[in-house]
Amino acid sequence: GAMKGGFGAAVAGAAGARRAALAVVNAFGDVRDAAGRILAGARGPGGAFVDTARRLVGATDDTDDEGPARAASPFAGGPAPLTNTTLAVVALPVALDRVALRQVAHAATAALQRRITPCGTTFDGDVVFATCPIPTAEAPPVTDAARLLALEATATAALERAIECAVRHAVGRDGVPGLADPAR
Repeated sequence: GAMKGGFGAAVAGAAGARRAALAVVNAFGDVRDAAGRILAGARGPGGAFVDTARRLVGATDDTDDEGPARAASPFAGGPAPLTNTTLAVVALPVALDRVALRQVAHAATAALQRRITPCGTTFDGDVVFATCPIPTAEAPPVTDAARLLALEATATAALERAIECAVRHAVGRDGVPGLADPAR
């Protein structure tokens, strides 16, 4: 069975240089904590986590002499393509030009790859957007490479936390359990 995703928000960075992230998580893959432990994801009949990425690799092992693996995928009959997704926004407090802003969004996708396994599958429509103030004469875009790298790193850290927050605060619905369900 599946587990509920949800909405998460987080902030990273030192005072005066904070980056915010918002994430709506309805992932096909398992959501993991910073240590790599599964927090939410596909569960087997006994309720234990399946470890979707490992299970998929095992189900598609075609290294024997008889061609593709004979065992059916454990996810056969599962969701249709693009029915799961994680939508995210990272917000920066400083102006960037379009190229740098696109690069921050691209770099922040590392948060999805670290926290959702697998991500970006046929079943996902995962995307990360970035936003910042419009550059002006008084607030020109940041161009210093070291500062841009720091923006990318803290935006990614904020998004990792937002993804985790989304599942930690998810309440179950329609028979799909969430981590924030009241104890029974």
